[in-house]
Amino acid sequence: MKKLEKLKGDASFRKFYRKRNKKSSSIIVYSKKERIKNLLIYDTINKILIKNKILAPRLLNENYKKNFLEVEDFGNDTIYK
Repeated sequence: MKKLEKLKGDASFRKFYRKRNKKSSSIIVYSKKERIKNLLIYDTINKILIKNKILAPRLLNENYKKNFLEVEDFGNDTIYK
């Protein structure tokens, strides 16, 4: 069974959901507005960070036509903790 839990977002039009199943979880990044800016650029920036050995969530799945990405879930820890 898959379950979506809405998470706090950032200052963009993106919405974030944690998708859980029995063995793992991932983050769904959804954006109906400004899909190019909010999804494609989000993914591109993450790839640049990863290439430069900066921890960022890796892309697991994408469906730009349906306005979402699925990325790794790093859990609830933040940079402030």
